[in-house]
Amino acid sequence: MEAFFDQIGALLGGVFNLTQAGFDGVNQVMGLLIAAVAALTMPSWSRLWATALGAALVHHLINAVRPMLDGGAFALPPLLTLSFWMVTLALFLGYAVVIAVFFFIKSLLTGGAKRSAAH
Repeated sequence: MEAFFDQIGALLGGVFNLTQAGFDGVNQVMGLLIAAVAALTMPSWSRLWATALGAALVHHLINAVRPMLDGGAFALPPLLTLSFWMVTLALFLGYAVVIAVFFFIKSLLTGGAKRSAAH
């Protein structure tokens, strides 16, 4: 039973480290702008996961298109590598945290709880 709890602790520690790495990737100007726009357009808390996934995809899209703006060629990211999907998962978790914070602040400032109860 103790080994089971050790495995659960290791799993949660890994998820926490992955979230922290994603938060570090989001905590830059481009990531914060993407998260702010996503939080402003997010209609309710139930859409947090879909909004975070969309923000992670927009992050990858901007990183793929940015070299073209400097005169380079378009190159797809390495979609078939584990590292790409781990970075995507980390970005997803990081965006989920940042968008949740921004949406919480938005709902405090706009009185979102009162407005949704009135409908």
